[in-house]
Formats: sequence, C-alpha cells, structure tokens
Amino acid sequence: MSEYLRPETVALVDTNLFVAVGGPDNDKYRALREYVENRDASLKVPRRVERELTTMHYADRVQRAVDEGWAERIDPPSPTDPGAVSAMDFVRREIARRTGEDEHEVEKADTALAGLAVEYLKRTDDPVAVVTDDRVSARAIEAGTARSDCEGSVSVFTREDLIGGGGDDLRII
Repeated sequence: MSEYLRPETVALVDTNLFVAVGGPDNDKYRALREYVENRDASLKVPRRVERELTTMHYADRVQRAVDEGWAERIDPPSPTDPGAVSAMDFVRREIARRTGEDEHEVEKADTALAGLAVEYLKRTDDPVAVVTDDRVSARAIEAGTARSDCEGSVSVFTREDLIGGGGDDLRII
C-alpha cells in the first residue's frame, strides 16, 4: 500500500480497521498513526463508520485521529449518483450472496465505502483505496467498483495487508 498511500490518496477506511488496531495506547494504533503521518496522508472516515464505532463504544478512536490530524470525517455517498448507487447495490447483493445473509442485514458501511469510492473516482484523478478487515467485503467492493462507469480503479486492502508479524507491527506492502 505504500505506493498508494500518499498525500493525494483518498484512503477510505472501514469500521473494523479502527476496531482491529485498538485504542490510542495500543502499539498497532500508534504504528498506523505514524505511518499515515509520515506520508503526510489522511484516512477518510465515513460518518456511517463513525456511527458504527459509536455503537461499539469505540468512537473515541476516530475522534482522536481527527483531533491529531491524520483522519477526517466525510459524508455518505450521494443517493442521486447512479454509479455510486449501482456499486452500493452490487456490494450489498454480493455480500449477501457470499455470506448467506439477508440483503437488509448487510452492514451499511460496507456498501457506503463502494459508493464513496466511485464518487471519488469521478471527482478526482487521485488514487482511491479502501481499507477493511473483511475479506468478503473487500472482494465485493473490488467487484462493485470495477463495474462502475468511471475511469480508474479502487485498490482494496485488508488489515492483513497492513499489519504483519502476528499483528504486532504495522507493515505496508
């Protein structure tokens, strides 16, 4: 990911990244912060992700990252952008198909990430990346955004792509 996480990278993060790295006193959290700051980058946290973290009592992790300047909150995708809506619908159906879940039970943040990625691809020439800890979501987001009618592609990474060595060290590959 080091080649993608530059100051201009639109790095959208899923709920489970902030769950996986722990709180501000955790080594993984500090390593992620240092990596992002050293590259003068910023993680984009959809408000839907922050709401999910609030229900788990982990919203302080995002607030701290925002306060420290290495993350920012962003609004959800536009319900009027047909490419974003199409990607979101595809991701919801694909996750439901792969997991056996009812479509209405699929996490909303997963679908929102696909919609946001498509919107950013249409608005900018900057690289777009999604970071999630969910392999099924990662595959669905890759497929959903690839089907969109926009130029460019979205790089999707799982936490395993970021954290190596048993999860104690942050390793960007």
